[in-house]
Amino acid sequence: MAKPNHKNRILDAGLEVFYQQGFHGSGVQDVVDHAEVPKGSFYNHFKSKQALGLEVLETYWNAGNGARAELRSTNKSPLKRIDRHLAALGYDKNGCLIGNFSAELAGIEEFRSRISELFESWKSEVAACIREGHEDGSIRDDAKAEDLAEFIVEGMQGAQLKAKIEQDPAVVARFRKSIQLFLTAP
Repeated sequence: MAKPNHKNRILDAGLEVFYQQGFHGSGVQDVVDHAEVPKGSFYNHFKSKQALGLEVLETYWNAGNGARAELRSTNKSPLKRIDRHLAALGYDKNGCLIGNFSAELAGIEEFRSRISELFESWKSEVAACIREGHEDGSIRDDAKAEDLAEFIVEGMQGAQLKAKIEQDPAVVARFRKSIQLFLTAP
């Protein structure tokens, strides 16, 4: 009989618990209870809750590769790829874990610096798509791609937060529609 992979169970449980209760609103015991593993298993794989939080953050970021892949697709226009990317990010009643961690953990340097790197990476991917739109004339070119990408990333985070507060996916849908209008070349 195969031995269960406690690390993966703890990571999955950590993601769910942090998503639902917040990082500060949960403890190691909450995570191991949710994972249904002994508390000692936690410390075999993670030296602290903070170490788990950072690994959960990486897991969440990597899970978003599919949504970011929409930006790199070559079979759609840049404007359509940005919309498909935002649609793939979509709405979750718990919000975006990166946004949640940003609000909750900005005072902890390890989290703050890693989240900042993730936002920069995301902005870079959006900006690359926008530059393609500048080149083919489908996206307005009166502003730098990096500035437009920053607006999209910051706006999506705000839309996801407001959607979380209102428990209404229409908030993200309105943001997507606004971005299409905002980016479209005259």
